[in-house]
Amino acid sequence: MNGLESHKKKKKNRLNRKPLLDEFITPKSLVTEQKDAKNQKEKQEKNDRSFELDKFDPFSLTAKDADIAIIRFLKKVKKFQDSAWKKNPIKAKSKHRLVYGLREIRKQLLLEAVHCVILARDIETDKIKLATDVDTIKEICASNHINILWISSKHDLGKAVNKWPIVSAVAILDYRGAEDAYSAAMQTLTNFMACCRIADHTDQSSLFA
Repeated sequence: MNGLESHKKKKKNRLNRKPLLDEFITPKSLVTEQKDAKNQKEKQEKNDRSFELDKFDPFSLTAKDADIAIIRFLKKVKKFQDSAWKKNPIKAKSKHRLVYGLREIRKQLLLEAVHCVILARDIETDKIKLATDVDTIKEICASNHINILWISSKHDLGKAVNKWPIVSAVAILDYRGAEDAYSAAMQTLTNFMACCRIADHTDQSSLFA
């Protein structure tokens, strides 16, 4: 076999030989594969987030959801008040962020110092004095466009502010620093109330009946 025939045979063998896997793997191909994998992962995470958002229904909220949002807001405000008290008790005493009790809330409402009120749903409104106080607070809030947030029980309200055994009402005088928690509480409560209204009309042919 001469040199020319030998060269042709080697070339033919190279063409017929199946390429090895590592011959396809180059630094450039590795970078491309890693980039594609990253893009695929990001796309999957985005789809997962979209799926979670699609599953969330603001009108499937319960009273517990509303309570949790309100308590979270209340605790955040109290945390700021406690922190201010530790730094300067005298100054903090003259600048309360929240006050407790129907009588004190009524007083602060008349002084126009209240930003919002939290009331327990289980206040004994069958007692004339309590019923009158609650009605007065509701009227003042309505006339001054002050929001009322309703929480399920006095025990939950008392526990949220570390007051034993119960607290019927809390007035928020200053919620700076907790605006996000306030907005979340208001939105959750609004959605829950809307859910309740829809439930009340399920037996009617129209929501406007």
